[in-house]
Amino acid sequence: MFAKKDTETLSLRSFITVTISFTVTIILLCTILFYYVQTATILTDTYQRSITAQLNQFNQQITEQISSIDSIIPLYLSNNLIQNVLESSDSDIENSFNIEKQMTYIYYSTPLASKNYTSAIYIICKDNTVLHANTSASPEPSEYHCQELLKQINKKEPHLICTVLPEDNDHLFFIRNLFDGNTGSYMGTFVINVNKERWISYCAKKMEPSWFFCLYNSSINILSDPGMEKQYLELQRLTDPEHSNNTFRELYLVNDDYFVATQTLKEINLTSAVAASKTILLNDLNNTLKSYLFLLAAIILIALAGAIVISHMITRPIDKMIYHINQIADGEPTILPPMKMYREFDVWANSFNQMLKQLDVYYNDNFQKQLLLKNAEIRALQTQMNPHFLFNVLNTIAWKAQISENEDIYQMVISLGELLKANTLSKEQDCIKLEQEISYVKFYIYLQQMRFEDKISCSFQIPEELLQKKIPSFCIQPLVENAIVHGLEPKTGKGKLVIQILKTDSGHMEISIIDNGVGFQKIPDVQSIRSSEKDSHTHVGLRNLDKRLELLYGKASCLKIDSLPDVYTMISFCIPFIEEE
Repeated sequence: MFAKKDTETLSLRSFITVTISFTVTIILLCTILFYYVQTATILTDTYQRSITAQLNQFNQQITEQISSIDSIIPLYLSNNLIQNVLESSDSDIENSFNIEKQMTYIYYSTPLASKNYTSAIYIICKDNTVLHANTSASPEPSEYHCQELLKQINKKEPHLICTVLPEDNDHLFFIRNLFDGNTGSYMGTFVINVNKERWISYCAKKMEPSWFFCLYNSSINILSDPGMEKQYLELQRLTDPEHSNNTFRELYLVNDDYFVATQTLKEINLTSAVAASKTILLNDLNNTLKSYLFLLAAIILIALAGAIVISHMITRPIDKMIYHINQIADGEPTILPPMKMYREFDVWANSFNQMLKQLDVYYNDNFQKQLLLKNAEIRALQTQMNPHFLFNVLNTIAWKAQISENEDIYQMVISLGELLKANTLSKEQDCIKLEQEISYVKFYIYLQQMRFEDKISCSFQIPEELLQKKIPSFCIQPLVENAIVHGLEPKTGKGKLVIQILKTDSGHMEISIIDNGVGFQKIPDVQSIRSSEKDSHTHVGLRNLDKRLELLYGKASCLKIDSLPDVYTMISFCIPFIEEE
């Protein structure tokens, strides 16, 4: 039977091993989860700051390049030959070659020549004559492009204009109208043709290569990576250029999540955007956690080995103790040997040996008590005849008194018999009706009145509706006895006793015994009253009743004593109404 139980029950060694390993694993998993969440939060914040910084750097680069493009226009206007052509109403065709030569010279003297993104520079005169400057990447002059640009722009616009032609997806045009400084009249239009791909590459050359950058509005889109056109279209659809003032968000663009920062460049009416794939962040996060995961696995293996060693060290003395206890159960040794591996187990063994000794003593004592109990039961059966004998004798005396026509003795014997009967029945009944309790009290008072003749008078103040309520048996008679023996008997002259029972406002029954006896010189502590062999007239009956009331109803129902020596004494208690069973 024991072998089966051992195979089905988890051993302490296994429990300790599993508990330690499980606890360490849970702690490490919680740690790595916390580390993962915190690292992801930190990386996200870092990416937000980095992307925002890249966007600001990108915008600054764009602004600088636009300023660089716009700054060459005054250089051209400062050339007298070009200024004269613009101010004259008719262009001198013969001087066109010299003018374009001057324009080319000026171009190579500006920083734009080294940046290699300028495709062409045009000056369109009032008569629509187009002057062209040669650049390193300059295409052939396009009269058609210039005429189309003139159709799109407002010749009264004084600011720099950025625009594209629908049929030309490769170039971006920066345009500024030229006005006479004296009269303010229109003199011509200055056009700088920029290759979009080379220009955006130049502006983003110091940026993170895995991110993509773009400039866009309703008609223009410039991408750092042409392969990201689908992501750009989705980005343009999800963002509002009018509310893109340096905003950072996470967007889902074509099957992937991106961190996106956008900002509006109001001076050229374009929105710039920087986008980084969230996959990059997750890759960085996973790379960060790889080493931690290897460390976690190593710690779990070390914890498992440590748990096995610790569980073996803890359970070895227990196994030894179980072995010796089984021997004791089989009746071989009488005590456990000392367990000196650990102090606690040694204390355990000593306590177990002490318990064995106490059990042996307890067994012997219990055997003796069983013998005494049987003897007491026999004596109890033998003494059961005593109450019946007394009742029979009292009935005989009462019958003799009645025959002798001695009514007083007859009534006294009857009252004494009823009191003895009540005392016997009270041991069998915890509660009786108030009416029955009062009848016992009247028998007792009658006997005392016969003893003291006319010295004691008694009155009852009890409402009729309370007589059928139940109260603890023999809870009034001890108070009446105490009032007569300790209050009225020592009094000189006649004494008066009042038994008052009231129903309180809180729904309780208040029972009071009032006498005009000698009273208490000092109101005693009821619980401190002790019986005395020298003086049988102590208040020990009060203590017993007070303890009984406390056990039944709590301290609120304990006896209350109020006394003024030689004037009055009142002992009262308050109990709840007992529900009828």
